[in-house]
Amino acid sequence: MTWYFARMRQMGPAEVLYRTRQAANVPIDYLGKGQRAQFQAPHGEWWSPRKYPVTFNRAGASFEKIRIFDLEFPADFEFDWHRDYRNSKSVERKFSRSLDIRDPEVVGDIKYIWEINRHQHLSALAYSSRPDASDIVARSLSDWLDSNPYMEGVNWTSSLEFGLRLISWAAIFPTMREHFARNKALREKLATSAYLHMKAIRRHLSRYSSANNHLIGELAGLYVGATCFPWWNECDTWRDFARRELEREILAQFTPEGVNREQAMSYQFFTLEMLLFAGLVARNSGDAFEGAYYERLRKGLDYVLLVATKSGDLPWFGDSDDARGFLFSPNESELQAVMSLGAGLFDDERYLSFAPRGTVASKALLGPATEPIVRRASTPQVGTAELLREGGIAVIQADDWKVVMDVGPLGFTTIAAHGHADALSLLLAVKDRYVLVDPGTYAYHSHPEWRAYFRGTAAHNTARVDGQDQSVMRGRFLWDQKANVKVKHFAEEATEICIAAEHDGYTRLSDPVVHRRAVTVKKQERMIEVEDAFECKGDHSIELYWHLVESLTPEALPGGSIRAEGDGVKLDFTFEGQQGDIAIIHGSESPILGWRSTEFNVKHPTSTVRRSLRIRGTQSIKTRIQF
Repeated sequence: MTWYFARMRQMGPAEVLYRTRQAANVPIDYLGKGQRAQFQAPHGEWWSPRKYPVTFNRAGASFEKIRIFDLEFPADFEFDWHRDYRNSKSVERKFSRSLDIRDPEVVGDIKYIWEINRHQHLSALAYSSRPDASDIVARSLSDWLDSNPYMEGVNWTSSLEFGLRLISWAAIFPTMREHFARNKALREKLATSAYLHMKAIRRHLSRYSSANNHLIGELAGLYVGATCFPWWNECDTWRDFARRELEREILAQFTPEGVNREQAMSYQFFTLEMLLFAGLVARNSGDAFEGAYYERLRKGLDYVLLVATKSGDLPWFGDSDDARGFLFSPNESELQAVMSLGAGLFDDERYLSFAPRGTVASKALLGPATEPIVRRASTPQVGTAELLREGGIAVIQADDWKVVMDVGPLGFTTIAAHGHADALSLLLAVKDRYVLVDPGTYAYHSHPEWRAYFRGTAAHNTARVDGQDQSVMRGRFLWDQKANVKVKHFAEEATEICIAAEHDGYTRLSDPVVHRRAVTVKKQERMIEVEDAFECKGDHSIELYWHLVESLTPEALPGGSIRAEGDGVKLDFTFEGQQGDIAIIHGSESPILGWRSTEFNVKHPTSTVRRSLRIRGTQSIKTRIQF
């Protein structure tokens, strides 16, 4: 009940009314439960390679294993589509709206169920070089369609999942031409289910405080479905509606500098993939979106270019569940996919450094248009310092290093679902790899204590006061009493660049504390000077955290300094003034500290430098990092 009350506090009257109306639709959904082939087979020309907006090619590599997070299955594995294989939990096949998908006793870890039901492994398989790929895909699709009648079971509980499945089916469709030509039953089953997916999305859109990446995925799926499967009278209306909404949402969810407002790098890519897929399907169909849509897409790619190292390493702020908007090959990262598409869509060779030969995705969604650009690939050119004020990111860089500071809001909408309590966190990349890192996410629905740690302030390169997080968690995807950040100063001079910002997250304490961080990067000395000021009246405990990449091994030196060295990189930490207790923590479970997760549901030990001390009244604490 605590969660429900906290969730209600984040809703306005309009949202309460909207959700009430949604609840009133449950009996209507129940009456439609189990609906199967109650619609005629697609009328008119059901297949035309000249008109279809996705180009089939067998450019993919061999495909032997299906990877679902930390699990592997043979390519021809016959899934129980209602089973969490990680926890050996099968979900009852009953009316979808009666399933409590937040309860692990009911659904296990729902991420493992939803991931296989997105059918992205099938789209990747379809474009692979495996000779029996289309036969496996046909069997899997047929089995899924038989096992998932409308509104029955866990796979009809989320409109985002409907949208992602439609995108996968749109990618798969041109690879299955021969199967559909000779198998009318499969064609009709898929067509019927696609219609019901679109109908369900239109009836159950994520609005108001839930209008984040979910809404983009739903609208992208609706647009792609109505364009690629346009066999019903409603499709024109759905397509026009989805186009208008997508044109609005991309401007609402991405800042003018191109930063996704969820403040999470993984969701930057997730939404870019879905928006690129929809935008390219539109362009390829002669139904291009308005110019502002594509311009904001380009800004989103420019932001990625700004924070990525030359080798493609990234600052993984915020949540990550390894979600992909589409998948044409398991061997192509989200960075490679979006940049190769951007290179072709915008005729911009800067993006090609991450995928100079193009990708299966670019060949499918751009066709031969990528070829001339590939021959003109060049190294990206970037500036020295950038402050993205609305996006809340500061970037300071030279040829072989990059400093990134989080000076933005906690997240998007009133719930800030995918944000982390990382205000004023500082990341450092040296020699094309981030070495002061964000530890990641690890889990969503399982392991609540680990979920809390990886979202919390102690898991970020910033300061924690009195053992509390900067913002208050009320649920796995729900924040309350959020820290607000203000940038106070940003200046670039010949030899140094300075940024100062503060947040009010600890003003909720009985003795309010304002945390102000000033960062000076001395370019020639390759040094970062960090001054953390705490404005308060009473006594407080302060903890400063520095999380290291796994390749660095730290050791304490005489005088209280720390040296972390490895893989050709050396960081020297020196601490001025009252040093307090300086500790190196590696893989501790009590308390949880010294861990990193670079893949969903996978974690491994790494080293964290923690400086703990007590202050009385306003005080500044200085740290120097030589790199």
